[in-house]
Amino acid sequence: MSVKTIVVESLLYRAGAVLISLILLTVLIYFASSFFGNSISTQAQNVEVAELAAAMAPGDSQTHYALGVLRERSFMPEDLPESLKEFERAVALSPSDFRLWLALGKARERSGDSNGAELALKEAKRLAPNYSDVQWAYGNVLLRQGKTDAAFIEIRKAVDSDPKYASPAATTMWRIYDGDVEKIRKTIGDSHYVNSALAVFLIRQGNSDEALEIWNGLPKDKLRTDFLKDSEQLYAQLVTGKKFLNAIKVHSKISAPGSKTFKVAEIDNGGFEAPVTTRKPSVFEWNIANGVRPQINISGAQKKSGRQSLVISFKTTKRSDFRAITQTIAVEGGKDYVFSVAYKSELDTSATMKWDIVDTASNKVLSSTDSLSENSDWNTLTADFSVPEGTEGVQIRLVRSGCKSAVCPISGKVWFDDFAIE
Repeated sequence: MSVKTIVVESLLYRAGAVLISLILLTVLIYFASSFFGNSISTQAQNVEVAELAAAMAPGDSQTHYALGVLRERSFMPEDLPESLKEFERAVALSPSDFRLWLALGKARERSGDSNGAELALKEAKRLAPNYSDVQWAYGNVLLRQGKTDAAFIEIRKAVDSDPKYASPAATTMWRIYDGDVEKIRKTIGDSHYVNSALAVFLIRQGNSDEALEIWNGLPKDKLRTDFLKDSEQLYAQLVTGKKFLNAIKVHSKISAPGSKTFKVAEIDNGGFEAPVTTRKPSVFEWNIANGVRPQINISGAQKKSGRQSLVISFKTTKRSDFRAITQTIAVEGGKDYVFSVAYKSELDTSATMKWDIVDTASNKVLSSTDSLSENSDWNTLTADFSVPEGTEGVQIRLVRSGCKSAVCPISGKVWFDDFAIE
C-alpha cells in the first residue's frame, strides 16, 4: 500500500510569493502615484490640478509648494490662509530646502506675521547664506521691522551678488536718505551697477545733470552690454525731457558700431538716400503719420540731387486727408540757423503748404518757409530762425492751410529733397 505525502512547504512558498508580490505592487503604485503627482504639480496651471497632484503625492513637498503658489496667485481672500498652510506643509516635508523656507517667509510676511517671516527667512539664510534672493528678502523684512543696520548688510550683500537688485535698492535708499547720493552709496556700495541705477533714478526725478555726471563715470566699454538697459532708459528720459543735446551724446555711445547716430543741427536722411523707418522711428528720424491718403513714398524718378526724393501723391477732397511729416533736430539755444528744402510740384489746389520750424520747448512756431507754388520745377525754400535760450530742439513739420471747410480738394504730386540746416 503506497503512502502519499502532502508538501506543505510548497503552499507556504506560494503564499509568501503572493504576499511579496502584493507588497511590491503596493510600493510600485505608491511610487508611481508620487512620481505622477510630482510631475503634475510642476505643470499645474490651476488650483484644481495642483490639488489633485497633492492628493496623489501627499508626502511630496513639491506638490504642496505648487499648490501654495497657485492659491497665492488666485488673489481670493480665502485662498491666502490656505496658501500659507501649503507652504508650511512643504517645509515640514523638506526642511533642508532653502527655497521652501524663502517661499514660506514671503508668505508669512504677506499674511502680516513679520516675526514668523523673519524666522523663516533666517533659516533660509542659514541654509543658503550666499543666495542673493534670500539676502534681499531677509534684508527687506529686517528693514520693515526697523532693524536697519542688519537690513543694510543683507541688502548690500544682495546688490553685490546680483546686479538686478541695484535699482530697487537705490530706490529704497533714496526714500530713506531723502536723495542723499553719498549716503546711498555708503550704504549699498559704489559699484558700477549701483551708479547705473542711480543715474536712471536721478533722471526720472528731473535731475539730468547729476544723472549724466554719474552715467559718464561708467565703463565706456560696457555701456552697450552690462549697462545698455539703464542707458536706454536714460536716453528715453532725456528725449522726454527735451534734453536733446545730451540725448544724442548718450545715443552715440550706446549705439552699435556702424549704426546710425545723430548730430547737432543736422537733418537725418535729408536727401532720402536711406530707407525711411516706418516702425517706431526715433524722434530724430522722419516721422510720417499713418494713413493711406495722401500716398507718401520714396521716388527715384525725380530728385534734386543724389538718387532719390520724397514724393507725396494727392487725390482727395477731404481736409482730413493729410498726413503729418515731422523730424526733431537737436540745436543749441541762443544760435541762429537757416532751414532749407528743395521741392518740385505738380499740384491742383486752392490750399497752401509750407514748412514750419517749431520750438520743441514751447511748441511755438519760430519761422516758416514761403508757401509752395502749385506748379514749379525744382526750387528751394528757406527760413531763418533763432533758437531761444534754454531750447535744445526744433521740429520741422509740413503744414497745410487755406482750407475753408471740411471739403478741401487737392490733387497732383510734390517732391521734396535736400533738407538741411546751417
